[in-house]
Formats: sequence, structure tokens, C-alpha cells
Amino acid sequence: MALINIDGDPWLTELDACENLSNDIQSQLAARNQENQLSREYGILSGTVRVRLKQLGGELEQLNRKLGLISNSLTSGEAERRQRRIEALQSKLIQLQRQFAYVEPAAARTALFETNSNNRARGTFADDDDDPALIPSNSSYTVDDLRSQQSRILEDQNQGLEALSQVIARQKVLATRIGGEVDRHNDILDDLAQTMETTDVRINSETRQIGTISTQDRTWGYWTVIGLLFVAIIVVGIL
Repeated sequence: MALINIDGDPWLTELDACENLSNDIQSQLAARNQENQLSREYGILSGTVRVRLKQLGGELEQLNRKLGLISNSLTSGEAERRQRRIEALQSKLIQLQRQFAYVEPAAARTALFETNSNNRARGTFADDDDDPALIPSNSSYTVDDLRSQQSRILEDQNQGLEALSQVIARQKVLATRIGGEVDRHNDILDDLAQTMETTDVRINSETRQIGTISTQDRTWGYWTVIGLLFVAIIVVGIL
């Protein structure tokens, strides 16, 4: 369930900005996949997406730190909802990083195979000392470009795994805290039930005592009247 920024909370404003940024990255990835891998537009979109992915990761880390600072001023339910919202965006960031990492090399291999096929038809081959694969003579990619691309992919994958590990660790801590809160609430309910039972017993005892006192008060009036009549009879008899 999305949080609605009614009171102009700066934290929620930044969270909405991160969500909009993730949606923009998703749109740019979709646009990049429609471009030719060797085109200038593809390279521009790839660079833009790479920068924005790092920007999104940094902003999410800042939001998480700020949430830790303001959590004391929030209810436990509100803090938990905000934490789940951040973790959802972190999971989406990991998915975007994977899309960026796997879509780009797949397109590169496709373009490479296509140009290799054309080169074989023309009898043009690459130098075997550079790479065991055939490098197209008319391709804008070099061996160093492909190696640097692979290095970026591995780096992005490592960052994604590290972010996923942090998310799992925070979820574990959150689950442990929730379990502790549930145990404390159960203890409170047990104490409350015992207190209510003791109070009920005392109320019943007090009710019985009040009934006994009321009965005794009515009997005492009858005996008083009888005693007065007895004294009157004796006085009359003497006179």
C-alpha cells in the first residue's frame, strides 16, 4: 500500500522522487532495447541508464539512513510501512541492474554474430592474437570495449548481490523485532487476563459480603422491634 504525502513530509517527497526515477529508468531501458546495439542512441541511453542506476542506489541509501534517524518520531506501524516501501524500491533497483547487465551483452553478441557472418561471406577475419572470436572490421566495438563491458557487467552484478544481501539482512532484523514485539504483546495479554480474573474474583467476593451485610441489617431491625415489644409487655405486667 503506497504512502500518501498529505502533510508535505520531505522524506515521503524524496521517496516519491526515487519511485519516479525508477520508472524513468525502466522506460529508458525499454527504449534502449528497441535501438540498434551499434547505434549512437543505444550508447547514449546505456550511459544515461548507468548513471541513473547509481543515482537511484545512492538516494535509496540516504533515505534508509534518514528513516533510521526519524523512526523514533514515528509509530512502529508507520516505520515498518516506510521500511517495506524502501525495500520494494531496492528490489526494483536490483531488477533494473540485472536488465541493464544482461540486455546489453545479449545485444552485443547478436550484432557481433551478424557482422561475423557478413565478414565470413566477404572473407574478412580478425587477428587471432586479439581474441579467439572473430571481430568485425566494420564494428564500432573493439576487444578492449568488450572487456570493459564485461567488467562493468560483473561490477553491476556484484553491486546487485550486495544490495540484495543488505535487503535480506534488514528483513531478517525486522522479522526478529516483529517476533519480539509479538512475544511482548502476548505476555501483556496474559498479564491482563490474569489481572481481570483476579479482579472478577474480588468483585464477586465483595458482592457476597454486601449481600450478607444487607441481610444482617434487615434482621437487626426485626429483633429490635421484638425486644421493644417484650420490654413493653413486662412493664405492663408489672403495673
